[in-house]
Amino acid sequence: MRAAIAHGEVMSARPLLIVLIFLASMAAPFSDNYIGDASAEDTLVCCETAAVDLYLLGSASAGTLSPFSQDLSTDTSSSATIAGSVTSEESVGKWVLPNVWPGTVPANTWKVSIEYELTNAASAQINATASLKIGSQTFSASTEPGSSVLAQGTGTLTFDIEVDATSISDMGAIELSLTARSLVFTIPTGDAQLEFLWGSEDADSHVEAEVPLFDLTLLEPEVEGSDVYFSVLIDSNWGMDLLSKSDSLQIFVAGTELSGDPIETGADGAVRVTWTWQGAKGGTETVSVEARLTIESGGQSLSGSTTFEIETFDTSGGTGTYYPPDEPLKSNGDGSPISVSGTFSLGKNSDGLLQLDRTTRIEVGGEMAFWMRWGMDHIGDEVTTLSPVLKSFDAGSVGDDERVSRNIEQIEVMEMERQLLSASGSSGLLSYYLSVGLGLEVEELLGGNINQFLSRDIDVELNGESQVVNHPVTLVVKTVMLFDGDDGPDEGERIELIGGFITAQPTPLWGEVSLSLVGKSSGMTSFAFPKVVSSDSVTYRHLRMPWGETLTLEGSNIAVDDYFAFKITPSNSLVTSPGVLTILTLFVLLLGFMFALAFSRSRRRGILLLELILIPLVGIIHWLAYPSVFVGGSAATVVVIWWVTAVTSPRKRSQLLEQAIKITTPVINCPACSTPNPVESQERPLRFACVGCQRVIRIEA
Repeated sequence: MRAAIAHGEVMSARPLLIVLIFLASMAAPFSDNYIGDASAEDTLVCCETAAVDLYLLGSASAGTLSPFSQDLSTDTSSSATIAGSVTSEESVGKWVLPNVWPGTVPANTWKVSIEYELTNAASAQINATASLKIGSQTFSASTEPGSSVLAQGTGTLTFDIEVDATSISDMGAIELSLTARSLVFTIPTGDAQLEFLWGSEDADSHVEAEVPLFDLTLLEPEVEGSDVYFSVLIDSNWGMDLLSKSDSLQIFVAGTELSGDPIETGADGAVRVTWTWQGAKGGTETVSVEARLTIESGGQSLSGSTTFEIETFDTSGGTGTYYPPDEPLKSNGDGSPISVSGTFSLGKNSDGLLQLDRTTRIEVGGEMAFWMRWGMDHIGDEVTTLSPVLKSFDAGSVGDDERVSRNIEQIEVMEMERQLLSASGSSGLLSYYLSVGLGLEVEELLGGNINQFLSRDIDVELNGESQVVNHPVTLVVKTVMLFDGDDGPDEGERIELIGGFITAQPTPLWGEVSLSLVGKSSGMTSFAFPKVVSSDSVTYRHLRMPWGETLTLEGSNIAVDDYFAFKITPSNSLVTSPGVLTILTLFVLLLGFMFALAFSRSRRRGILLLELILIPLVGIIHWLAYPSVFVGGSAATVVVIWWVTAVTSPRKRSQLLEQAIKITTPVINCPACSTPNPVESQERPLRFACVGCQRVIRIEA
């Protein structure tokens, strides 16, 4: 009976269980809020149009317009000159804005400002027209009677052009043209001319416009543990320039600006910038997010905002840095810091050939370091779309468990080191990775072509951080150059140890550049005639000791376009080697002083002994590594001074007394120094110089 009752209870509970399962399945679509996802979608927050200054750039016949003042030249202006009076229409210039974002240009007044300079005339009266072609529509304005008279010197010619609302497509353009129909000079005093100027910071001719430039989209946040990743998508025809040349891009979450280094990635021509927010309270919450883009410093900020509902969990799971599924960009427009340091030594190998051993440390930070780390974590990735540089690395010994793990395992570091040296030919991928991947001039950086080195090695250092985060990475390149005249240079050949190693890029890859190299030579080799060419930001110090020379090269805040070259002439000549030069210098000084002592055997040596202070001066010239000719010349000069002093010093008193005793002529003591002087003439009055102090003695009777 009990069993039957139990079976009946089970049978009666089964319909209830089925109902519960059915209700749970209906509620499943509403359970996304509990798995750490945001509830909102991507939101376009800005901007239909933007008030912006379009700067005139380029030549008069093929000029362009740009919304970025960074494109203005710092020194040189473009110009168009009208010399002499004009009675028919003459074109001044034409400028085009090709990168137009599709949208609607609102009705507004556009102000065109053209800088000019009038010379050799008191004034000029001009009848000019500025025309704007926006898409298929054309709008124009001519000089007003009051503003048509231009004063002598520099000034600004302005036009106010009324623009009607019009649509513009992705293939459209904005074109500005300036023409002069008549020009009359008042009181010309020679070759009168009117010159229109643009394209520089001093002559910033521009158009005050309101046009569609870009779309600003706040993407749906991504949640990882307690970390929330907020992304801004900048979509425009300017590409990376809009981010790199704008003054700032900011994001505010709950009214607080997010700091730190965001991660930049490309997305179908757009740029995605992602910040990490670690201020979540836990659980489900609604936060307001605002994106703010400022194109020009001090100008209007273009912004938009929305709200997202997010759910975060405990503090574990996040790394504090967004890990993008796509390859990150190498630059945010400002450039990453790079520091090049190292040591080098000059000596002779077992065969007696001159050899230069060098260790170069390339420490990379910022966005470039993140790109390098992300690339190491994707060695051999055949799923993700990679750039040619990262695609050139094979999987090698890296397995699927190590790849795309957000952590750089030792096997990935070893595989990268191996392929940098041995893959794709004898030079490996090192030259390709440094030049194309990092934008560095390999020969300028390492002091020679990769194939010139007798041997080379490379180490990749993660500087204590193995995760894929924004943390410096160091490449340590070790090279050996043999001066044998075959693959390497000849002995005594002048070489460039390091030079301007930054490659010019459309978007700057490098910002802060610093340099520090320290070199040493053996006692039988030298760095002859070191010199820094074409730079004030790089300095060197050259010192010489008997056991070798030291050479220090330093530079900080080096501009990426600052060309410099540090050249030396490695030598093992006996004349220039520190050890031999020291011995020769000491030998010349010692021998010269011994001769000076011999020359002054019967003369006073006080002044000669005082002149021994010249020896430290020769030592300083030797220590400061002046050329051997200067060192030898200074030693020879000191010896000559000693010899002149030795033969011109006054004779000793004892020697004079002995001579006075031997002679029979009368003698008289000098009143000044008491030196006996022979009187060999009977003439009176008699004048003669004292043999001791050279003072004049006069005898009356």
